Amino acid sequence: MMNELKVLQKCSHPHIIKVTELLEDEENYYIVSELLEGGELFERLVKMEKRYDETKAAFIVKQVLLALNYMHQMQITHRDLKPENILFEYADDDNLNLKIADFGFSCYFDPKEGLDTTLGSP
Repeated sequence: MMNELKVLQKCSHPHIIKVTELLEDEENYYIVSELLEGGELFERLVKMEKRYDETKAAFIVKQVLLALNYMHQMQITHRDLKPENILFEYADDDNLNLKIADFGFSCYFDPKEGLDTTLGSP
């Protein structure tokens, strides 16, 4: 969980979930993040059935690629990218704005040396 928070605190991108605060008490950590009401990508695709066309697919893929490009420029790799970790901002089926979430397996990488699974600073 701490890995995820370290990564998310360094990221500021419109297609990556924002963590605004981390609170803790003697027993628990509390993560305060933006509210994403639209559910997972997989659920939305199943729900859309035949209304899912190439234009919508291209819009979704573009957002994911923009976020991945940003992360890779920051030398961060997600390592668990799947439809369940791509969340829509709004429940409105016509609004396809999304964000990548669940950075629990993420880590830094050095293009010359590979992954740093300890998540130290790049």
